[in-house]
Amino acid sequence: MVILGLLWYEIFVLRGREYYVVSLAVAVISLIGFLLSFEKSRPSVALLTMIASLCALAVACRIAFFFLPQVKPIAAIVIISGVALGPEVGFVTGAMSTFVSNFYFGQGAWTPFQMFALGLIGFFAGVFFRGTHKRIPLMIYGFFSVVILYGGIVDINTIFFTSQETTPQIVAGVYAAGLPLNLVFGSVTAIFLFLLHRPILTKIERLDRKYQWIDKED
Repeated sequence: MVILGLLWYEIFVLRGREYYVVSLAVAVISLIGFLLSFEKSRPSVALLTMIASLCALAVACRIAFFFLPQVKPIAAIVIISGVALGPEVGFVTGAMSTFVSNFYFGQGAWTPFQMFALGLIGFFAGVFFRGTHKRIPLMIYGFFSVVILYGGIVDINTIFFTSQETTPQIVAGVYAAGLPLNLVFGSVTAIFLFLLHRPILTKIERLDRKYQWIDKED
């Protein structure tokens, strides 16, 4: 709710200004929520290292494919982080990897919306698919979550910051214009989930058997 309030403030009060401040606020709130969720369990250094590694992997994968618009594995990595380590980690990985990688791709009024959208994708992946090894349902989720959730949230930025009006025709036009790009991003996410899901999840579970740092009761 706090992040939603920040996005509302960014749209209607700041009108796209001070996006660095809003982005940092979203990042800080995400980290605080993560830390509070693990307050009692006292996460190990191994777990924190794994989370940092997943964030770094998501950033590196997004930058590595900079020459191919919308062909980015970042959403797949975020989804896998939620599946492997739970919804809180999924949200943090999505928000932080977006913020950090945008120092390369460019920060702007869209950054908080991207952070929130990818964070939610990782969060819901952890809620609905925690620990799953079934690739097909996860691929379906990856496709539709990117097309509907990511596209729906990020395109709000386009609607409010490129138009003085928000008539149904303008809203429909913006979403129609963004749909082909979202379909490409969603399809690419499904493909990367097919390729990366089991290898990464298997490695994380192997580390868990060694260090016992994943809470089985979540």
